Amino acid sequence: MPSLTSSFVLSNSIMIKNRIVMPPMVNYQATEAGQSTKFHEIHYGARALGGVGLIIVEATAVNKYGRLSLGDLGLWDEHQITGHQKIVHTCHEFNSKIGVQLAHAGRKTPPNVAQSVAPSPLQFSELYELPQELSIPEIQALQSDFVQAALRAEKAGYDLIELHAAHGYLINSFLSPLTNHRTDQYGGSFENRILFLVEIIDLIKEQTPIPVGVRISASEWTTGGWDIKDSIKLTNQLEGKIA
Repeated sequence: MPSLTSSFVLSNSIMIKNRIVMPPMVNYQATEAGQSTKFHEIHYGARALGGVGLIIVEATAVNKYGRLSLGDLGLWDEHQITGHQKIVHTCHEFNSKIGVQLAHAGRKTPPNVAQSVAPSPLQFSELYELPQELSIPEIQALQSDFVQAALRAEKAGYDLIELHAAHGYLINSFLSPLTNHRTDQYGGSFENRILFLVEIIDLIKEQTPIPVGVRISASEWTTGGWDIKDSIKLTNQLEGKIA
């Protein structure tokens, strides 16, 4: 069995110096314009200095209307790239690899951020607004937002990206039969419900060689919801597309 300190190769090209990975954890320290601050450079740089092999930067919004909070990092604008470059450069100085998690809050978008959107108009809780059901053109525009954010991540120097498809956020709400009641090509069958995610990955891979990972919720632990069998089926279908 490999030791925690042994290196490994990710995506046939990225050498990770050890098996210590820092997952994305939102810090709510960005400016309201989605810009990084000195906090992020120091926070992630300190983890790199401490020896973490792979750091994944917190949920970073692909669209200013899909933030988890007004303190979220963004990659929806070219002007945000410079701040991310500083984070990447600092971590690379200490020989850590670094990725960024790209996200859209979907129906969990707070009311003080924007009107929430989702595959179906189902409210997350009384703390959130009833989301607007997405049209096909709006779905395609959001897919483009993910692609453009991935291209900006590449410009910033990130070694990889992770798509946030867990925790009830936008991509996850397409996957789950509990939150996706659509009757078009993006709803109904398993193959239709995963199409939003699959198309995003395909579009990214067409335009950039940056490795792609996906974070999912393995099970909703609810009758009729997404379960471990669905997760296994999805990972089998994504094998060869990601990383």
